[in-house]
Amino acid sequence: MPDTPDRPTWRSEAALLFVVMVWGINFPIVKAVLEIMHPHVLNTFRFIVSATVLGSLYALHRRRLGKPLFEPLRRRAREIAGLGILGFLFYQFCFIVGIDFTTAGNAALIMATAPLWTAVTGYVFGLETLPRSSWAALMIVLAGSVVIVLGGSNGVHFGSNTFIGNLIMLAAAVFWGSYTALSKPMLSYVSPTGLTFLSLLFALPFLFGLGIPYYGETRWADIRWIHWAAILFSGGLSTGLTIAIWNNAIDRVGASNTAVYGNLVPLIALGSSFWLLGEPVRLAQIVGGLMVIVGLLLMRRARGTPPRLG
Repeated sequence: MPDTPDRPTWRSEAALLFVVMVWGINFPIVKAVLEIMHPHVLNTFRFIVSATVLGSLYALHRRRLGKPLFEPLRRRAREIAGLGILGFLFYQFCFIVGIDFTTAGNAALIMATAPLWTAVTGYVFGLETLPRSSWAALMIVLAGSVVIVLGGSNGVHFGSNTFIGNLIMLAAAVFWGSYTALSKPMLSYVSPTGLTFLSLLFALPFLFGLGIPYYGETRWADIRWIHWAAILFSGGLSTGLTIAIWNNAIDRVGASNTAVYGNLVPLIALGSSFWLLGEPVRLAQIVGGLMVIVGLLLMRRARGTPPRLG
């Protein structure tokens, strides 16, 4: 008989709750640092930390297997480089600029639509098929994202920073969803943590380059230890250690059990943004967020196995 995932234990459930708490709280934490540091400068420091953490985890894994660290690049360097540009240059550019313009709550709710774009990209590139019933669920997710983009601020002002930020964050969700779908064929050659680390390496020089013009504008004297702690939290945990924990949970308890916890991320982000930043919770955010979550649950039920969250 084929192996089946274990039933969730209290340890795996605690680990998954830790992951979604980190991912949810990351939105207001990043938003707070952006008050004092330019987005591209912040990304430079975030991903230095992320690359260090992910690289260490990946190196330990390869050492246990007795395999060379960069062996996957010998066969799939072009594909991994392309994923790095898509998932860590295009996505991170839109993510950090989008969250700088909009609220942390809007950013989290819009990013929750990423599985929609994963499913659509997989269908377009022939990586998976979608049951007919999934399309109705996808339309609910899309409608929910439109509600958040248009109504996630005081009125609809198409030239406002919040509206522009919402659109940029929607582009970020599309890029991340596409990265997730296009990554799947590569997972037969390299582990998820390894793919994340190796693809990030190709994007790092470009992320550094984006930040260079703004180093001179940064008020270094105003940056306190709390801001550096926030950067360590975001880079070391949100885009570092928790990725490994999430991937391990998928392996141990299955994608279906794991992905359910992902629906808590926007709710935690909305609550923590209200608590930490004083961001108001608006009716459009609640309605749009519920539409996104309901649509994702229906989509996962129709497809049998859910897409892994990015």
